[in-house]
Amino acid sequence: MNILFKCFAVVALVTLVGCSAEQQQSSEAGPDYGVTYDLYISGGTVVDGSGDPSFAGDVLVVGDTIAFVGEVDATKVQASQHLDASGKVVSPGFIDAHSHGDPLQDDNDKLRSFLRQGVTTVMLGQDGGNPGYSDDISFRDWVDNVNASGTGPNVGTLVGHGAIRYLSGGGEKDKITPEEQIKMEALLTDGMRAGAYGLNTGIEYVPGRYADAEELEGLAKVVGATDGVISSHIRNEDDDQVHASVAELLEQGKYARVNVSHIKVVYGKTREQGNAVLEQIREARANGIEVTADVYPYLASFGDMSYLYPEWAKREYEFNDAVENRREEFQEFLRARIERRNGPGAILVSSGEYTGKTVAEISEITGKAPEDVIIDYGHSGPATAHFIMTKETQDAFITAPDVSISTDGSPTMRHPRSFGSFPKIIEEYVVRDGLLSLELAINKMTGQTAKIFDIQTRGFLKQGMGADILVMDIENVKANTTWTDLFAEPTGFDYVIVNGRVTDTSTNSSEPTYGRVLLKTQGD
Repeated sequence: MNILFKCFAVVALVTLVGCSAEQQQSSEAGPDYGVTYDLYISGGTVVDGSGDPSFAGDVLVVGDTIAFVGEVDATKVQASQHLDASGKVVSPGFIDAHSHGDPLQDDNDKLRSFLRQGVTTVMLGQDGGNPGYSDDISFRDWVDNVNASGTGPNVGTLVGHGAIRYLSGGGEKDKITPEEQIKMEALLTDGMRAGAYGLNTGIEYVPGRYADAEELEGLAKVVGATDGVISSHIRNEDDDQVHASVAELLEQGKYARVNVSHIKVVYGKTREQGNAVLEQIREARANGIEVTADVYPYLASFGDMSYLYPEWAKREYEFNDAVENRREEFQEFLRARIERRNGPGAILVSSGEYTGKTVAEISEITGKAPEDVIIDYGHSGPATAHFIMTKETQDAFITAPDVSISTDGSPTMRHPRSFGSFPKIIEEYVVRDGLLSLELAINKMTGQTAKIFDIQTRGFLKQGMGADILVMDIENVKANTTWTDLFAEPTGFDYVIVNGRVTDTSTNSSEPTYGRVLLKTQGD
């Protein structure tokens, strides 16, 4: 049965209206047939991003703005460009809640890889860092440079906690001074005034892991004063630590909206473990904390070797001291840690000489024990994927009606999530397995994410919204990327429209891009 005519029952926190035999009509005023529209998308099934039932309709665009959504008289419409969407789904462009990359970097190809999976807006500035904050460039300068040079998708950004900790002089200290706290808060205020959507924290990483409650509370008050959001890679995602780490973020939620980035339970084995975290979040929400979460649909995380180190070897000088003076103890810790994380065969090296090989394979090639392979790489080591999650647990988040979708990917990250997260949701969770209705899946990838970050002009196919639009052949939407063919391109996205313009998504295209920086202070 064609997916456009399937109905799904979703029993969760919200009650979703099932498919209706009656066409859903737009509540907007009718189209102006005296106007020549720039774009006319006709005959599609409209899934508008709200989670409401889909309906047969047309879309009219003037410039970069949606002018009308509903049924039109095709004989009366005048348009410069016409796209026939018969038999296809028309939806808002997807919004990636957690992205990496910088359109100013040459090897990022203006972030076109996101466009290829239907993402028309990315939220950069994650895990404590962000483009636009350094000794050499201000956030405001970065915005100007991106708009001047171009970007494939629109980009919004958060202020990186780690970035402003370094810039304030706090760096990797265990405890910052009151003066450094004041500097951090001033930098955060400046970024928010310049259009950032909030703060991002990477509390598992250096230097974020050294932030205490007082430091984070002070920053949360700044974010709350400007109605921003704190999106956090929490302190520890392990099954025995995740609840305490979520609770730490919820404390900041007393002052500002908070979002749990790429929510997961490391070592989780059951769906109940995922549901328990969701229950914790929902209980906090019921008690007045504005808390949300996002998730990517893959079972491997990505980072470097530092996930494996003990607390006393996280900073570079600590690592070097551990190698020189505590190597036997370091080796013993790593052996236990590797085993806990599903063994050396579950750690895939993704950069350098042994790209594509696991630590177990490298150990066999080099004759070194796995722990020595890791130590001898040096501090941080190469980029690595860590296979530490199970589908049983993660599906609790992926199918939850109140958890949005992200990639946690980048144009250069060697992980399928970078290139296939959004089509994978449609291919597997909607079409193949029927675990999500199409309307809910699109909502989790569009309107829901827009609300998390307060992106006011994106996420919905509504009159007056920015014209970021997808025309999709749902039955043909496939991620295609795999661990053995990482850069295979998704299919099923017939047209990707950014700010009212059909965009060429091909690699290293010489065609123009139409994205821009979205700024919270300017209403996007």
